Amino acid sequence: MNLTHLKCFAVVAQEQSITRAAEKLYISQPAVSKMIHQLETELAVALFDRQGRTIVLNRAGELFYSYVTEVLDSLNRGIQAVAGGVDTTVYPLEITLEVASSLIPQIVTTIQTKFPNVRLNLKQHSVMATNLQHADFIITSRLLPDFVSIPLMKEEIFVGGQAASLTNKRFIQMKDLPTKQLIGLTPQSPLRQTIDRYFAAIDQPLNFMYEADDPATVRGLLEAGVGVGFIPAVTWQKVGRQLHIARLTPEPLERTLYLSTPKRSQTNIQREIGNELIRLFLNYQTTALKI
Repeated sequence: MNLTHLKCFAVVAQEQSITRAAEKLYISQPAVSKMIHQLETELAVALFDRQGRTIVLNRAGELFYSYVTEVLDSLNRGIQAVAGGVDTTVYPLEITLEVASSLIPQIVTTIQTKFPNVRLNLKQHSVMATNLQHADFIITSRLLPDFVSIPLMKEEIFVGGQAASLTNKRFIQMKDLPTKQLIGLTPQSPLRQTIDRYFAAIDQPLNFMYEADDPATVRGLLEAGVGVGFIPAVTWQKVGRQLHIARLTPEPLERTLYLSTPKRSQTNIQREIGNELIRLFLNYQTTALKI
């Protein structure tokens, strides 16, 4: 594997065509096909799904592409830095977090460390009705129509609290939930909507004793032992480690988080930051709460 292989792979991934990639690279189609084959052989995994003349990145290819683009972009920045000095351009970037606001410190630290020229504008759960077309990225648990959305992860949602009724329980049914002390977000929040859909499907409406529109408030009430609530295994893992947690049965409660963008084409800096956000969530998934 060398730089030529990686550049060739990136162009094929962007064009989704051996023919167009060959034209763009000014080399023959057999040469492009050979480099892709060599790369897949070395990695011992197929990077594309092939259907006739159509070639499309598969899941392994999408993951590898995120790393390759970062390497190529970093190399280009290094070349530009050597040739033209330090880049002092300020890049504005807007991220809306409908979910996962607990990860804001990690997101900001990552971007500050790796992209010091980025001026970051963060919007949170309280602005769900805002026109999302202005955002560069949206972290959400819903599929947004006409947006480009990449699944970040699937996380289970546990029941957790300091209540004695949960102590030593690994599994819990709806009838066993201590509803008189149930704490949750307001019905407008994405997490609450996921929870409500789950219980509506089994015809078991919930009766919350305490509601708040701020996830940090709910987490604080749970830590204080006020009641019992719902704990996403990845994004709420910090508070979950302070509580007794149990899995809902007979079917676990889960949600999928997405990284969405209204932009069909991205600048280099947007693409790099998108890759960093994907990597951050993948890393956090490895430390998820477990039963």
